[in-house]
Amino acid sequence: MQHVKRLGQIGLAMLLVGLISAGLLTALPATASAQQKTIKYGTMHPLTGAYAVLGRDQMRATEMAVEEWNAKGGVLGHKIIWVHRDDELKGNVAIRRAKELVEEEKCDFFGGTLSGSISLAMNEFACKTKTPYVAYCMSDMVLGSDQCEYGAAFMVVPYAASLAVAQYAFKNVGKKWFAITADYRWGHSLLEGWLWQSQQMGGQFLGNVYVPLGTTDFSTYYAKVLAAKPDFIVMNNLGADQTAAIKQASELGLTKNMKIFCTKTAQHTIKELGSAYNENVIGGMSFYYKLRDKYPGAKKFVDKFMKKYGAPPEQDGECGYVATNILFMAIEKAGTVSDKKKIMEAMQDIKYQLTKGPEYVRGCDRQRVQSYVLVKGKGAKAKGWDLADIVAEIPGDSIIMSCADNAKKLPFINIKLPK
Repeated sequence: MQHVKRLGQIGLAMLLVGLISAGLLTALPATASAQQKTIKYGTMHPLTGAYAVLGRDQMRATEMAVEEWNAKGGVLGHKIIWVHRDDELKGNVAIRRAKELVEEEKCDFFGGTLSGSISLAMNEFACKTKTPYVAYCMSDMVLGSDQCEYGAAFMVVPYAASLAVAQYAFKNVGKKWFAITADYRWGHSLLEGWLWQSQQMGGQFLGNVYVPLGTTDFSTYYAKVLAAKPDFIVMNNLGADQTAAIKQASELGLTKNMKIFCTKTAQHTIKELGSAYNENVIGGMSFYYKLRDKYPGAKKFVDKFMKKYGAPPEQDGECGYVATNILFMAIEKAGTVSDKKKIMEAMQDIKYQLTKGPEYVRGCDRQRVQSYVLVKGKGAKAKGWDLADIVAEIPGDSIIMSCADNAKKLPFINIKLPK
């Protein structure tokens, strides 16, 4: 019986070979799956909450980058499988989502988030699990003991944004300033940068108010601002909070005769505010779509994004796009998808030109060295997405501290924040 059974199996095999040779049967699925190697990339974005619009932009730009790489054959012959989660802009949720991505989804790499404090937790998780992490947001994770060999940051470090905007403000507007600051680590880091730059340039700090995330009524805070009589107001907030703050400033008539500097702003904020975001409101961005008039890479990126999604990319999306690209470029440079340490080493000092001018990832702390752009609102003259004009582009090397200083959090660790 065994002999008969074996003859039957041989006959079946010969029949299958004959059918394949005749073109009547395709190759076995097992062969195809063996040839289709994959890697998995997981990202997190605040798709609900105060920064939801910006989180969606991050997600879209990541999607576009992954599609581009897969269209040219993936990374080292591996198709990229992309998985994403909503971190809700909440630390406890983000930790759960990171564990889902790495431990359950078995992601080889992860990235994203729009909160500096969340990125710190993600960076720590990356170190513990030895899983490469690329942060899309402004983050202090590249400073001091928070540095991790498995983490890299792709938006300017918070203090760099403050230095860029403060230099322009003190040179072109005045010396007396009052700040409205989001009451969490990111806002505090921005304020530290302003205080330090103020000391360097003879600024006169008149006061600050800390505002909880999600605040909608700023009237009591503006009473303190008006009493101080500053040359300009500094906004260390973002998203819906910044929209509410500027809207109420406009209603009080402040935007008619006083400059407002937003250390970080967003296109959707400018568009939503309309005439309130006028020529007296100046905001900082790591990327603004009008850079397409200056850089070929920016034009290619912006045009493709607008065609795909119907709106120009925010800086948060641009950072996600660059971070995703650099991660995959580092994998190719390392020549491996499995040696995570070698991949992170390959990312150090990598030079590229994607969406702006020439840039690089600094080897000592794995942060992207890039320019910072200042835009001035067009107010009632805005049409469509023609919302603001670029007034300055500050070189990245001029707003970043040395590796030695960053490792010690100098000079900002010596800045005492107001209570």
